[in-house]
Amino acid sequence: MKNRFLSLIALIFFLLTNACQPNPEEKAEQLAREQMIGVIGVNAVDRSVIDAYPSKVGWMVIFRDANASCDKGSFWPGACRFENRIFRDVYACVERNWSIRQMGTSGESASLGDEDLCQVPGPVLPTAEPNP
Repeated sequence: MKNRFLSLIALIFFLLTNACQPNPEEKAEQLAREQMIGVIGVNAVDRSVIDAYPSKVGWMVIFRDANASCDKGSFWPGACRFENRIFRDVYACVERNWSIRQMGTSGESASLGDEDLCQVPGPVLPTAEPNP
């Protein structure tokens, strides 16, 4: 009787612990949100509707209607080098190892669809060893 009771308590504890863990899409969204605050600014992230979709690399997280402006926030190098632009939607590719190596944007009036824009990283080529 005592062993059954302890087993029941252990099962309940296990179920409660697993129920509190975010699913992978929620974790990808949270990671992308934290990263994008530094990239497009907290205001653009807060006004966005955020969607996470399975991708070739892991998850594609889209910040819809972010209306991220080059003069607000701190865009990544290259996004605003030619003019002050506004990007309606912004996306981040969260890889299965929980890193973000790709980000992109839509145009000012264009909206991103559900198409997977994340590129699979190329193969890592071995370095050439000198031949003695």
